[in-house]
Amino acid sequence: MSAKKLAECLSKSEISELHDMLKIISDVNRLKIMCLLFQCEKCVCDIEEQLEISQPLASHHLAVLREAGLVKVRRKGTWSYYSLRREAIENLNELFTRVLGTERFPEGYPQREECEEPPLKARLRD
Repeated sequence: MSAKKLAECLSKSEISELHDMLKIISDVNRLKIMCLLFQCEKCVCDIEEQLEISQPLASHHLAVLREAGLVKVRRKGTWSYYSLRREAIENLNELFTRVLGTERFPEGYPQREECEEPPLKARLRD
């Protein structure tokens, strides 16, 4: 892989965007909340009961997911009902695939010696 190709891969804004999203969903409680929300819309009391966490902790995680655009809220009277934003989940899946999808593997996945750029030691000798 040439230095230019490597630099382009590492400098893509998609890398930073995916990094930010992975940090958000890397919390185990947030992942569990998202899994619950795939079933149906939930209120905070459903989430705290099913995950056996406190109401303030459930609310905090929902706020983080809402701020990231992954979760939306529907208010009815004094109740708040949370659900996943389908478009945001689709976008996250697409982003993950663009950055880390298996289709990025080159055909025949070359060994180091077969890569376009010579090994670092060879470049340093020249």
